[in-house]
Amino acid sequence: MSHDVVLPQVARAGVLSEQVYRSLRESIADGRLVPGSRITERQLAAALDVSPTPVREALGKLEHEGLVERVGARRLQVVDHPTETLHELMEVEVMLRGAEARFAARKITPEAIERMRGYIDELVAAGDALTLEQQFEMAQLFDAEIIRAAANPALRSLIESYAIYGTDHRLSRAAEDARDPGWVESRIAGHRAIVEALAAGDEVAAERAMRANARSAIKNF
Repeated sequence: MSHDVVLPQVARAGVLSEQVYRSLRESIADGRLVPGSRITERQLAAALDVSPTPVREALGKLEHEGLVERVGARRLQVVDHPTETLHELMEVEVMLRGAEARFAARKITPEAIERMRGYIDELVAAGDALTLEQQFEMAQLFDAEIIRAAANPALRSLIESYAIYGTDHRLSRAAEDARDPGWVESRIAGHRAIVEALAAGDEVAAERAMRANARSAIKNF
């Protein structure tokens, strides 16, 4: 790892190893820690201004998740997955997100459905007035309703673990695709399909619609 890499600083509240873990995970996701780069506990501790102990604990968790691998007694590296493997890992996330939508269809409230419809209507009404960041925020609000309705923390943890794979690709593709009105319309239609399946309590349709929506984000990988 280059000594001049700037990593997200950790908050001092809560469990420090968890804060370090999230900082390192974010750095892997956004490319600050590039695939194949060598890292050490000491380097990371210095970059984050913490002791080696929480770094060691965080790296153990990242190693378990397959995001870093040990290449020596004291040295590790960010895993550099082949393209085919990355695509397969992202496909797993698609399947997990489908399962989450299936569970949400069993439990979601009418109030949550109305909020989701409202997010879509607001997005359509705003048209080009929303920035890309605002569109992403709206999508996160939409997804949050599904997460809340599914109420399955274990499944959500798995989804978040797999969501890191190919993050840089997905973000760059989304930035390009968002300029295409046809793509935006298809995404809106996909979100409407998810809402209507959830509103009907149709688990199969909800899972299918969510998979289609999630898979569109990894196209052309």
